[in-house]
Amino acid sequence: MKHKWLIFTFLFLSGYVFLIILTFVYNNSLAQDFNEFSASLENNKYSQLVDSNGNMIVYNQEKYEAWIDLDFMKSQNDFKKNKYILNQRFSEEQIENIKFLKWGTYDTYEEAYIDLGILNKYSRIYPVTQRVYNELFSLDLLIGKANKASYGIEPFLLDNGILNSQKTTSLSIDLKMQQIAYEELLNTVKKESAEGGVIVIMESKTGKIKSSVSLYPWNIAYMGYIEPGSTLKPLLISTALDEHIINPNDKFYSGYEYYPTGKKNFKVTESQGYGMGEIGLKETLSYSSNIAIAQIMGKILEEFSNQWLYQKLLTYGFGKKTGIEFKGEINGVVPYPDDWYEITPFQIALGQGIGITPIQLVSAFNIIPNGGKYVQPTFLEEKEISERQVISEPTAKMVKDWLSYTVIEGTAQKAYKEGLRIGGKTGTAQKAESGIGYVEGSYYSLFVGFYPVVDPIYTAVVVIDNPKEEFYGGEVAAPVLTNIFYRYAKESNTIQNQKVFYKDIMPDLIGYPITEAYNVLLNLGIKENNVIITGNGDTVVSQSIPPYKYLNDQEVIQLHTID
Repeated sequence: MKHKWLIFTFLFLSGYVFLIILTFVYNNSLAQDFNEFSASLENNKYSQLVDSNGNMIVYNQEKYEAWIDLDFMKSQNDFKKNKYILNQRFSEEQIENIKFLKWGTYDTYEEAYIDLGILNKYSRIYPVTQRVYNELFSLDLLIGKANKASYGIEPFLLDNGILNSQKTTSLSIDLKMQQIAYEELLNTVKKESAEGGVIVIMESKTGKIKSSVSLYPWNIAYMGYIEPGSTLKPLLISTALDEHIINPNDKFYSGYEYYPTGKKNFKVTESQGYGMGEIGLKETLSYSSNIAIAQIMGKILEEFSNQWLYQKLLTYGFGKKTGIEFKGEINGVVPYPDDWYEITPFQIALGQGIGITPIQLVSAFNIIPNGGKYVQPTFLEEKEISERQVISEPTAKMVKDWLSYTVIEGTAQKAYKEGLRIGGKTGTAQKAESGIGYVEGSYYSLFVGFYPVVDPIYTAVVVIDNPKEEFYGGEVAAPVLTNIFYRYAKESNTIQNQKVFYKDIMPDLIGYPITEAYNVLLNLGIKENNVIITGNGDTVVSQSIPPYKYLNDQEVIQLHTID
């Protein structure tokens, strides 16, 4: 009997120990599953992103996530009795056939513990890092999200090892300028009933992007292309000058129509609908003469081949990515010369037949206000400048000076504002659709410009997509840029070396180009017949009414120039 009792006791204890071991192994397995699960949680402490002034764009926020192990709850035969609690927050489908259930995200551990209540025994609470994004002012389409988006700055930084290499990364974006650009672009798009719009503003000397706004579901500034229209003319003229194909004093005849190939299948006319007679290079840019630029292209073709022209387009940065820190940037389209027709070079002269991204356009145009140097665009505030000389500095300065007249007397007069001197080039590009060709009555309104005229700080591009009222770039796109720079200078007190003009006060016009001085007076309300210009020079050296004297619109003002 004693032996039987000993055997029974031994078997009982053995079974009990076995159950303890089995429970330990099972629980350890569950714990291991939980540990493996916790390791899979999104807990990457990527670099915080700030703007050029240290303002947060993307930052890391410490949170706590509560997770329930439903398998463990079922193993304890507690699933049915707790099901009513689970169903208060989740449906049957949401908790069916899953192992771990996320109960919630909390600011503190204590909040998570209290919210779990009796479910704590089946749960674990994990510290996690959440990325918080500033998605205002079109920043969502610019920044993107690491591991969640196939485009944007943040995915690029992650792919290139920058996002996880430092605590904070300074971007070149200026949030104040970003906000102003967004608001001004949005106002114009709404006012003109346009289909969308784009703005990119860069520092002229560094290539740092200060603002980038896209009013589309995707960021066309880097992921879509347009035809440049007349915004290409300054670069072609600069190249022709550098190659001594044309001279600064050359004249061109703008008639009613022009056939550059000598054949009737391709006709060039002026957008104004009439010829302008004999004009120089300054007027070619100011009034955007199609006929003059076609004649200049004819002179280029007398000296150089299509292959040479193609290489020049590549030198401007067209047909290839700029290399800016934006995942998803495209190359644009510049057809190889083997695919060109006889009329193709003349189409290119008019800004047709090639597709360039807005970031390519502003980077290429910036060659002119930047002393002839192409500088690689960047979103990184601390990146070293990368530049190359494309056009000679004297040529770039001369063309830059001519472009200041576009706003004073040319196609961008609506961009003129007292006290703010900008220069630039307008463009109007007819929209094309695949398989259809150019769409009648559908246009991109363009303006590329720089500010201020003397020693430019910023270079920018504005694109308005298919405005329903006015559609010329000077009427729709150019005023947007003026409004941005005016507001930014006013709100941030950064007006530098700018003369501010006031109604009823005589301005100090000494040293001004005579054409600009003349237009300043007209904009102040002085009648055209009351402005008398003497001398044959280009610059005002004296004025009949002293600066800052009160004026009336009947005043007669004499501006004197010297050869």
